[in-house]
Amino acid sequence: MWKRVVWALAIAGVVTSSASAQSKRIAIAGWGPHPTLNETIAGFKKGLAEGGFVEGRDVTFDETNVNFDAALIPQMLTRLAGAQPDLMVTVATPVSIAARNQLRTRSFPIVFMPIADPVHAKLVPSWDKGDRLMTGSSVALDYVAGLTFFKGLLPNMKRLGVLYDTGDDSSKAAVDGMEAAAAGSGVTIVKIGVDNPNELSQRVQSAVGQVDALFTVASGRIQQGMAAISATADRAKLPVITSIPDAVRQNYALAAFAVSFAQSGEAAGRIAARILEGMDPATIPPYRATAAEHVPMISSRKLTTLGLQVPPALSACNCLVD
Repeated sequence: MWKRVVWALAIAGVVTSSASAQSKRIAIAGWGPHPTLNETIAGFKKGLAEGGFVEGRDVTFDETNVNFDAALIPQMLTRLAGAQPDLMVTVATPVSIAARNQLRTRSFPIVFMPIADPVHAKLVPSWDKGDRLMTGSSVALDYVAGLTFFKGLLPNMKRLGVLYDTGDDSSKAAVDGMEAAAAGSGVTIVKIGVDNPNELSQRVQSAVGQVDALFTVASGRIQQGMAAISATADRAKLPVITSIPDAVRQNYALAAFAVSFAQSGEAAGRIAARILEGMDPATIPPYRATAAEHVPMISSRKLTTLGLQVPPALSACNCLVD
């Protein structure tokens, strides 16, 4: 009887060991703690689970970030890569570009998210396919549709200031996208570069009287300073528009036209699941949301603060939030 129990336990041990050996290890290289990035990572895990890889059963995560300090990225990537993960996730453009350059000789695939424009950042050769051992998801905006929405909300807008991080490639891609969308629209784009988050209030103040509204790009450093941007802009009755829904919910911005970061994360998770099942990343195009998948949002409180009303053209948008 005792021998049978020992033998059964031994078999159970072998099975447990085998199941553990089959668990995939995923390294998550983060840029820093921020609600939108946290939302993206949560979405990734959800999408991965939908693809058949559940945390604790099929995958384990080694997750860290550099708290928006670019100087720490090489060290983070070296540590994560040294553990030989089955797959690495890179969060935001600075981390993704650094991983592409630093980990060229790696054997494991990388899934990036949520990148404004992975083609502009040279992470993939085109929107039609991935790169060798690298693909992922974007939050690339339909800038034409976005500008049309913002013009509908602010019909007198002629000069739009675009507040962007000069050290973030995704910011530069947003500027390029907005400039292309504005061509022939009657709106002039005024570029307002920020080298240091501490300069945000000063940059916003310098734009007062020069632009009719401010557009803040989806850069971590810019979004970290939304409270300061909002306070300075409100004093001048300068509308702030963005592509970050949370900035509207927090009453920092008047309106947003956006791709959901959770949605981008879920797409990245589903892509990662396909790769873990054996698909070649080079054959998987990066995810890009359609115009219909964008979400418009207007803050009713900010309308009151700025003394504005929703124009009749948007009265049925069903997009006002408190």
